[in-house]
Amino acid sequence: MKLKDILSKINHKFPENLNNLNPAISSIEIDSRLVKKNSIFFALPGINSHGADFVDQAIKNGACVIFCDRDIERKITSNNIIFIKCDNIFEILVNFLKIFYYPIPSNIFAVTGTNGKTSTAEFIRQIINFCNYECASIGTLGVNCSKDLKNIVNSNLTSPDIVSLYKNLNNFKKNNIDNVVFEASSIALDQNRIAGIEINSAIFTNFTQDHLDYHKNMVNYFKCKMLLFNKFANKSTKAIINADIKEYQEISKICSKQNLKISDYGVNAKSFKIKSIVKNKDHQEVSLIINDVNYKFKIATIINYEAINIICALSSVIDNFNLNNKQILELLPKLSKINSAQGRMQKIATLKNNASIYIDFAHTPDSIENVLKQARLIAKSKLIILFGCGGNRDTSKRSKMGKISSNLADLAIISDDNPRFEDANQIRKDIIKGCIKNKFIEIADRKKAIHEIILKLEKDDILILAGKGHENYQIIGDKKIAFSEEKIVKEFIKKTKF
Repeated sequence: MKLKDILSKINHKFPENLNNLNPAISSIEIDSRLVKKNSIFFALPGINSHGADFVDQAIKNGACVIFCDRDIERKITSNNIIFIKCDNIFEILVNFLKIFYYPIPSNIFAVTGTNGKTSTAEFIRQIINFCNYECASIGTLGVNCSKDLKNIVNSNLTSPDIVSLYKNLNNFKKNNIDNVVFEASSIALDQNRIAGIEINSAIFTNFTQDHLDYHKNMVNYFKCKMLLFNKFANKSTKAIINADIKEYQEISKICSKQNLKISDYGVNAKSFKIKSIVKNKDHQEVSLIINDVNYKFKIATIINYEAINIICALSSVIDNFNLNNKQILELLPKLSKINSAQGRMQKIATLKNNASIYIDFAHTPDSIENVLKQARLIAKSKLIILFGCGGNRDTSKRSKMGKISSNLADLAIISDDNPRFEDANQIRKDIIKGCIKNKFIEIADRKKAIHEIILKLEKDDILILAGKGHENYQIIGDKKIAFSEEKIVKEFIKKTKF
């Protein structure tokens, strides 16, 4: 697409000499490292730095136009590079993205909440596939799709930056994928990373403590979550809300003020009412009332909160596609084939003495509590958890996680997670402050801790390695070190012949 074609579609007065420069634009970037010949570089303000600091690198890599909200001494270089100062730089960026990366899929689900975003998004993707439609998901696990797509932009963030999001959406559309579900974290919502995108279904799972290092308090955290409904939803957006959380009434009022169509799910719901969830040996049987009709189906998980996430996903798809009775009846038997998201109560090993080892991404007080309570229901012997807390993150949750883990498990092993730039020893001390005496041990080195506890597992014990889940790395300082718990466990078992 030519630069002039983009400019003609944006209601903004640009410098006249910009029309003299009319290259075929190769990409739009906010990361100077990704700039290539004829990219447009938006030098955005950031939390720790400003894009203006990387203009030279963008020019070196081939940028033809630089947008910045700061004065830059050079306006036009000998290489015909245009520098444009604009106060509303982010708004202009969104306009450029909507034009350059057009079209994008027409049916988009956005999932927010403290816990369950990843699982719910993955379940929505699978259920839409069961309905014989293509669907892609974007979130903590990266990009997931049944098609083998090229030029995908993956991110380590729950919600990618806005440019990466638009690039992926455009890529999906080019590959005839018109259904997309993405995780919308509170930080992403606060930073406008989904600006300009039409949301068809806005989904809220639950609300508990997390990210207070960023939001400072729960009030700010909740306000940022509500941006999905207050700011990014439109009158055609359908809101899907968990009716069993204490924030339900408040969220409903917010959605009503925005004139959103509200559907709820849960025991106390009106739209998708859970009548019962009966646990069996290797599955659960769900009874769900929809429009006064009682539907029954099986799901291949014995974890209660996973059942809730599946019901949330199912409700979202039925609501979004407006499925009728016949279509619902055809869909429900397929739910027995649904797979859990990677690193979510994923059993990675069973020892010869029938002790089992699970990995889970649980890294908040609420998620640790849920994991342990569910594991206790299936535990025939001791329940052991190994976890740590991330550095440069919310410090107030550490002692809470120590208290919960040592209270609900028979033994808690306090180890390292991703210490980043914090003193790992201090992080462990913060956790231990909440631990019950004689119900925890401290082993700093996480790999060593895993090895030691495996050697001590007795018949029918359950070990949960919490906090890292799908992650295959450990962050120490500014280094990302290869660290796959699944690989560590399996190699050690093979070596020791357990």
